[in-house]
Amino acid sequence: MTENNVVFSPTSAHREIHSDLERVDAHEIQPEEYEEIPELTEEDFANGVIRRPGLPDQPFGVKPLHGS
Repeated sequence: MTENNVVFSPTSAHREIHSDLERVDAHEIQPEEYEEIPELTEEDFANGVIRRPGLPDQPFGVKPLHGS
């Protein structure tokens, strides 16, 4: 993968996206790309944590603190 059209910048206060979305949308996932990471297991979900800016970490199975 090349790094053309990639913008490295901090998260924008205006929630702007700094990616080439047309290039991302045009990408067709190939079978070998599925081999990059293992499947998630029940144990992975049981140990998962939801992290949101400004809120305490929550175990994955707990209802979020706010409406998102």
